[in-house]
Amino acid sequence: MKLVPLNDRALLEKAAALADAAGLELYAVGGCARDWSLGRESADIDFLLSGDAVSVVAGLEKEYGGRHEKFGPFLTVRFFSAEGRRLDFARFRKETYAKPAALPTVSSAASAEEDLKRRDFACNAMAVRLNGPGAFSLLDPYKGLEDIKAGQVRVLHEKSFEDDPTRVFRAARFCGRFGWRLAAGTRELALAAVKGGFPGLLSRERLRNELVKILAEADPLPALEILRELGALAFIHPSLSFDSSILLQAGVQRRLAALAALAGTSGEEFVAGLRLSKKETAEILRISAGLRRG
Repeated sequence: MKLVPLNDRALLEKAAALADAAGLELYAVGGCARDWSLGRESADIDFLLSGDAVSVVAGLEKEYGGRHEKFGPFLTVRFFSAEGRRLDFARFRKETYAKPAALPTVSSAASAEEDLKRRDFACNAMAVRLNGPGAFSLLDPYKGLEDIKAGQVRVLHEKSFEDDPTRVFRAARFCGRFGWRLAAGTRELALAAVKGGFPGLLSRERLRNELVKILAEADPLPALEILRELGALAFIHPSLSFDSSILLQAGVQRRLAALAALAGTSGEEFVAGLRLSKKETAEILRISAGLRRG
C-alpha cells in the first residue's frame, strides 16, 4: 500500500533526490511511519539507507546549513540543521546483545526488511520508501499496520525485553499515548522480564530517561498505571507512586517534583537516584518541598 508522508515533504523530497544521485535506497522509518498511518504529523523522522549516508547528509548541509556527527559503531550519521533540528541517517543494520540490558553490537544488514526485524515493536517496524519507482510504498513485513488498527503493542521476538529492558517502559509509553493495550503474548513476556529482574540491569541514567519520556507525555498516568501493574515502577525506586496530582504540574521537572513529594521521606532518595546535575536536583527538591507544604 501507499503511505504518503504528512509533513516535511520538501525535506523528504530533497533527501530522496540526494539518495537517487548516490544510488541508494532511502526510507523514513519507525515512529513517523506509525504516526502517518494514524493520520498524524510526526516530528520523529528517522532515515534508513542502503549504504553510507555521508553524501546525502552533505547535500542536506549544503541546502539547509548545519553540521553532522558520525557514530561509526552504530553506522549512523546525525544531521543538525542550522535551525537545530536533529535527524538520524542509518544504514541497514542488525544487532546482537552480548548479555541482557547491554548496548547492542551493530553490523550491516542486507536489506531494509532485515533492519526492521531488530526494532522494538511491530508498530514501529514499518518504513516508507522515499525514492525510486516504489516511492511512498509501505514496507511492513511484521504486520505493524494490523497492530495499529487493533490498538496493540507487540514485540517481535521472545527475548526482546531481555535484550533491551527499556522496551518495558517504551511499551507502556506507547500504550498510554495512543490508548492501546499490550498484546497478550507481549504482556506475558513483559511480566516475565520484570519477574526476572531484567530492568534492574539498566543503568540509573537509562531508567531515568525512560521515566522522563513518560512524564513528557500529555497524560503520563495510563503509562504509569501499566508499569505499576507490571511491577516495573519499583526498578526506578521502591517507593515510587503516583496519582492524578502530577497532571496539575506543567513540565517534566515539576512532575518529577510531584513524584518526589508523593514519596514522602523517600523523596530525596528518589531524586538522588535520577542522577541529574546538582542544579537540577536542588531545583526539584525545592519544588517538591513547596508541594508538600501545600
